Amino acid sequence: MRFEDVLGRSERSELSQMEVAELLGISERTFRRWRDRHRESGSAGLDDRRLAPSLRRAPVAEIERMLGLYRDLYRGFSVQHFHEQLLKRHN
Repeated sequence: MRFEDVLGRSERSELSQMEVAELLGISERTFRRWRDRHRESGSAGLDDRRLAPSLRRAPVAEIERMLGLYRDLYRGFSVQHFHEQLLKRHN
């Protein structure tokens, strides 16, 4: 892996952190973050963490229920007014 190669060169003092960051096309601060994550978790620490689904995501059934309410009862309402009615009348 390219990151691990340049990380090794940095740790052997062959390259500075600034030079490594430039080779990777990232900022020096980002390199230090990646280095720390690599030390803590190995190669798995470098995985893209944005791929995990959000813990705040609403269940599909709830979204379908809201869309049905909008389609059947609240067509034409603004988002704000629709939200007010959801809270007031539909829990």
